[in-house]
Amino acid sequence: MSEILQGIVLNCIRHSDRASVLTVYTPTHACLPLIVPAGSTARSRTKSASRLPLALVEFNCRIKNGQELQRPSAMTLRRPYANLYFHPVKNLVGIFLADLLTKLLRDTPPDPALFRYIEGSLLLLDAMPGSVANFHITFLSGLTAMLGIAPDVSRPTGIFDMRAGCYVTLHPGHSDVLLGEHARIPLILSRLTFAGMHRLHLTRTQRAELLDGLLRYYAMHLPPIGKLNSMDILSQLFD
Repeated sequence: MSEILQGIVLNCIRHSDRASVLTVYTPTHACLPLIVPAGSTARSRTKSASRLPLALVEFNCRIKNGQELQRPSAMTLRRPYANLYFHPVKNLVGIFLADLLTKLLRDTPPDPALFRYIEGSLLLLDAMPGSVANFHITFLSGLTAMLGIAPDVSRPTGIFDMRAGCYVTLHPGHSDVLLGEHARIPLILSRLTFAGMHRLHLTRTQRAELLDGLLRYYAMHLPPIGKLNSMDILSQLFD
């Protein structure tokens, strides 16, 4: 039976002269690889917006178990962005998020709450006025809870064990720890919200180090995501 599905496009890869493969994250089927026509006709060009990374789409699809590539029909933009693709900084943040989510979500089970968090965050990024320098930091911090790896900050001490994901009173004997002032970082991040993220004042170096630390934490608790090609650009973006 054909289903009407909502999704977030993560990436689009040319499969052949006639087809492309979209990876679309959905609330009910998680990541779906979809094969779609890839042509140069005027009609196909009008559909290109629905194939951009992070596009919010809706489509009909009859899911066939055991079939590697699903064939959707009637794919449309569900909620077009106002400026995400046209604002140079937001666009680069979006490229990073699409790069990261493609790798983070490839093996996750269906999760409607996770889908709503990602969708809501993207719509907020699109509409957000002013600086978005801390958006990706705030997004990643909130995403830990959605993925079930949020650090336990209920009893803060001077030592945070990144492997255990909690504060400890005794040094665990490995190097993946935050000490002294750095140990406060998980506590600060746990209180960070999109509404209040502008109050977190960071230099470009501090922001890059914080992002690197967050990605290290992710790698310890989830399958490794590997190298993100968008990291180098993003680390140089904000002053």
